[in-house]
Amino acid sequence: MSGDTRRPWLARSDRKAAAGVFAIALAAHVATALLGVSSAKISLSSLGVYFDGNLYLEIARSFPLPYSPQGPDYLGQAPLYPALIHVLRLLTPDAPFDWGLLALLASWLPAALAAVAFFALCRELGMDPFWPSVAFALANPRWMTIAASPHPESLAMLFTLLALNASLRGALPASMIALSLAGLARFPSLLIGAPIAFGALYVRRSFDLRTLATLALPVLAFGLFNLYLALRVPGFGGVMATHQVFWVTAWTWPFASLVENALPWWRSGNGLYFAITYTTLAFYLATCVLGLRSLPREQWVLPLTIAVIVLFHACLSGAPATWDFTRLAILAWPAALLIFWKVALSHVPVAAVAALCAGLGIYALAVGQRSIREAVELQDQLLPYLPRAIERLDEDEPRWIHFGVAPGSPRIPDGASDGLGPQT
Repeated sequence: MSGDTRRPWLARSDRKAAAGVFAIALAAHVATALLGVSSAKISLSSLGVYFDGNLYLEIARSFPLPYSPQGPDYLGQAPLYPALIHVLRLLTPDAPFDWGLLALLASWLPAALAAVAFFALCRELGMDPFWPSVAFALANPRWMTIAASPHPESLAMLFTLLALNASLRGALPASMIALSLAGLARFPSLLIGAPIAFGALYVRRSFDLRTLATLALPVLAFGLFNLYLALRVPGFGGVMATHQVFWVTAWTWPFASLVENALPWWRSGNGLYFAITYTTLAFYLATCVLGLRSLPREQWVLPLTIAVIVLFHACLSGAPATWDFTRLAILAWPAALLIFWKVALSHVPVAAVAALCAGLGIYALAVGQRSIREAVELQDQLLPYLPRAIERLDEDEPRWIHFGVAPGSPRIPDGASDGLGPQT
């Protein structure tokens, strides 16, 4: 890359196409949500409490001093997504938006902007950006579900793409600021600091103190967040320990859980999500190898991003790590798509590419609405506090729930967040 950080991220000639990508992505995500709630027979606002939306809404209500000693089980959730929900609430005090709709807006808008950030990243790599950006928005069924429903991954994806783009442009401070924000939206985003550091230290040979200090910014941001929680909540033991309330996991050998749970999952009869998960895993691994073999070292940040994201989540133990792998590793999606497109699809006729995007988009839309319906149905069975959360969508005061292991507590069962695993 040229390293000219003064160049605009989007040229004037690209703005109409980028606006078109934004509109396509936003329309697809909203349509998926509408089809999902129609199929599940719930209101659109109610969708804002499903998946983990109810957790983020209580945190959003607790701003401007977020979290609370009365809600220790919420401390493992990253702060930026609920912060955005709170900001939207402040910006729309008289609008007919309750907290549920705001949670959806806080997912839809960053997801659509992420498609624009992907567009800019394609330009930075010298690619014709329109159709790859449409494919980014439409072709991954798990991304379609995430972007359509209350998930922090949309915001993490946006800032991750900005960080990667800034890194390729040689704008390391901007890259680390964006990555810090990505990490505060979803903590594992910080892993991408390793590939970016490889580019700065090994490719560009920048070993000066300023570079090292800049690379430390995301870790500093994460540390300051932990310090805030330690001061705010007595007895705080770290975000990883707190997250064990919802999913008890540990480290294991790479891919051990994905191998161990493959046959039981296949036998369960839930073949759709099984196929999506293992096809996605194969795609990520193949594009990682392809990128390392075919891209110049200046662009190795892409395959190395796939490597760190996939390897980290492939080392988590337990069946939920398998069932939810495609969401957990979603930040590998743009890098994998970029490599595949750049190497394999760059010379395919536009008509064939458009047909491929349309077909995959329809498939992802169908899978997305089904995933939303099934998650709603499963969580309605397992989480008895959700009806009350739906009734409170117009209330501004947080109401903390204890999800611990005390007798009679409404602990979220492992794997209930997305409901994509085998149903027993």
